[in-house]
Amino acid sequence: MVQKRMPASDGPGGLFSGRPALPIIGALAAALLIGVVLVAGAACGGGGGGDSKGSADDPFHAGLASSTEVAVEATVVLQPTAVPTTNVNLTKLGPNDRMVISRFGVDAPLSYKAVGTDGQMPDPETPDDVAYYDFTAWPGLGGGPGLGGNSIFAGHVDSGRKACKNGSVKPPCQAVFWEAKNLKADDEIELKVDGQSYKYKVKTNQSVPANSSEWDKIVAATAEETITLITCGGTFSNGEYNNRQVVTAVRMRV
Repeated sequence: MVQKRMPASDGPGGLFSGRPALPIIGALAAALLIGVVLVAGAACGGGGGGDSKGSADDPFHAGLASSTEVAVEATVVLQPTAVPTTNVNLTKLGPNDRMVISRFGVDAPLSYKAVGTDGQMPDPETPDDVAYYDFTAWPGLGGGPGLGGNSIFAGHVDSGRKACKNGSVKPPCQAVFWEAKNLKADDEIELKVDGQSYKYKVKTNQSVPANSSEWDKIVAATAEETITLITCGGTFSNGEYNNRQVVTAVRMRV
């Protein structure tokens, strides 16, 4: 999605409500601006596209995953964490790198997204890919499969105007992380990176308010090799979801 500049009122996804000239990057991963005050921020906005409640110029989301919860907006201050001794983020991905969640039939390509010094987390490319975030510019955040830390991934839960499953399912449709909310403890997630296979066991699965003050901790590097999956959840209103579904899984050692 093309990067946009926000007007004084809510932009697509309503992520920076009432805050002019702050950049946003679309519907899903946009809005993690580390160290600044956000409204309803952190990895996954809305953007209805195909839904009358959403923004017409944003293809994500359709509101298919909406619950009956009440949306809330508040400010969030995110702070960089302590500096690690080495950088454990991946600095590139290959065309064959994928995430596999066998329980739900997910076998998705990974797309590489670097988080720059402005702290912006770009969207995944499509409803079908999973974005991996390189936090090299933010020491103490993120990680890499096989390297350690906390590898951060995001994927769409649904799609308002873009077709799913390589164009074979017309929108509105269920996207790659549609079933993320149903992952249970000990479910397996596999990452195939650079010809290697890394397997992880789900540890936690929780719904986190978009306005939570915990996002700095959620994306922080960890001593035990971990992966974190983030997608939308909660109530869909005015083109955005008010919650984020956050799944953590730890590396399985053979």
